[in-house]
Amino acid sequence: MSDKEPKLIYGQGAEACPEGNFCLYRATGFNVGQTPGRGDKILAIPMGAYVNNFSEYGFDHSGDGVSGVVNNTVEDNALFSAANQQGHSLPVDRGTSIANLAAIPMAGSPNGSWNDQAQSALASRFVGNLRVDQELRGHWAEGPGHLYSYRLTMYAEDTRVTRWTVGFGALPGGTSLSKSFIDAFWGEILRNGTDGAVLLGSPAGGGHSVDPGTALPVDIQVVYPDENPAYERLIGLNAQQLG
Repeated sequence: MSDKEPKLIYGQGAEACPEGNFCLYRATGFNVGQTPGRGDKILAIPMGAYVNNFSEYGFDHSGDGVSGVVNNTVEDNALFSAANQQGHSLPVDRGTSIANLAAIPMAGSPNGSWNDQAQSALASRFVGNLRVDQELRGHWAEGPGHLYSYRLTMYAEDTRVTRWTVGFGALPGGTSLSKSFIDAFWGEILRNGTDGAVLLGSPAGGGHSVDPGTALPVDIQVVYPDENPAYERLIGLNAQQLG
């Protein structure tokens, strides 16, 4: 087998992902505590390669689905909810990891998250029609907690997006959207952070579309239980085109 071809390996911990690979883990927590050689499957995808269908490697929508991911490459990579790089996409930035995909929200998913839902992957940069960027605008003490302000900016590459969701997850206990944001937001708040994830949607009555050449900014405030440099970047940020 070529070094440039995806391969099934076994291991536990984020460090089990070989350098230069985009690694998909069978279990949450990067397979820690799983049965060696059976429950600790990892699909290692070399940078620049792709996998059209995880089921060919024993990963599917059952308990053998993808539950964690490590991007040990110098490229931004992506997971997809359908085979052949179709469906919704979840960006995984270079040098980052997600220990529990159940903590990352996904609209329309049977379990409400990305856990066991990914079916294909691309170990290189992917630009779909709808994408979202993030920028930390500042942070300060807010009551007993600490408020972080972000600007999420959505872009449409080719076609207008009239219905969308944008979300992120892996939030610590005691986190929530700020009251001022909840009171002012013009769209739908599908998950408010108290369960570890935030999911926002376009207005039920229409409006606030994302058009090619015209970005749509969303200024969002999240109140965490404490101050931590880890909160400066949102985990699992992704936008989904629903219409």
